[in-house]
Amino acid sequence: MTIEEIKNLGNIIYDERDISPTQLGITSRKINYWLDNNLVPFVEKHQDVDTKEETTVLHKTITKTKWIRMNLSQATWVCIIDTLSSFGVSVERIAVLGKSIWHEPRVKKYADKVFKGHIKENKHQLPDNVIQSLKQIIADEYWMKDFRKLINPFTDMLKSAILRESMPHTLLYVPETNDFDFLYGDANLTLKLSSVYMQHPMLSIPLMPILSKVLAVDFGNKKKELSYLSEIEKQIRDIVVFKKPKIVEIAFENQNIKPIIVTEQHKTREQLARYILEHKIAKGAKLLIEIRAQGNYKLTLLKK
Repeated sequence: MTIEEIKNLGNIIYDERDISPTQLGITSRKINYWLDNNLVPFVEKHQDVDTKEETTVLHKTITKTKWIRMNLSQATWVCIIDTLSSFGVSVERIAVLGKSIWHEPRVKKYADKVFKGHIKENKHQLPDNVIQSLKQIIADEYWMKDFRKLINPFTDMLKSAILRESMPHTLLYVPETNDFDFLYGDANLTLKLSSVYMQHPMLSIPLMPILSKVLAVDFGNKKKELSYLSEIEKQIRDIVVFKKPKIVEIAFENQNIKPIIVTEQHKTREQLARYILEHKIAKGAKLLIEIRAQGNYKLTLLKK
């Protein structure tokens, strides 16, 4: 990954707070209750946003108050809270889990370890000036306090899922003991599960459906560039989301992946988000667009 790709991914995960609970099907009553019980980290009920307005005389910066807005990691966590609640997990237990996932890595300085890993191993082949910047940041306690709030194993798993580096991505959770684990990649499930998972009821929450739901909000925002998508994926998104055809058939030329059919009756954005997350399109692939009768499309991905 280039430094620009790393920054863009960071902005998506951490910085861009433009997802509202209602877009995820979460009622005001629910989100307020969760916030009052400290279930959602670093999210306030009312958020001040600076906006620039042009007048006949000058440009003025006006501070407006927005209702709850979340970044992608917070929105994903809210959906996980909703899933846990549907299984009858109590607010008290969810609060303990949230503390383990969000606050303990901050106290244990997980972000510092990530920075040191980039400096030492430099897997992404970052230029010397970027490595020097990382060294300066990690030496500055003021900056690291913020990064420790953002970088943890949970947000690392989200990055992996968005980049489609490995499959599947799952949260394993034992309510009785508060033990949890993030399972992703090709790790052997039986090796990941210690005795505690074998002796108590366990919840397995797949991340893909939840992340698809969250990214579907992104897919419907015309103003967002969506830098995590390839150019082909952006073309597919524009056709499915904005042209709103009655039927879109997406297939690979060699038939090794089952075609997807998107119709008006489906949640097209969510379905498309899931398709893109699950089927990583190889670099150099080409898109064949066939416009059929009555505004229907057939999209075929051609590999080199």
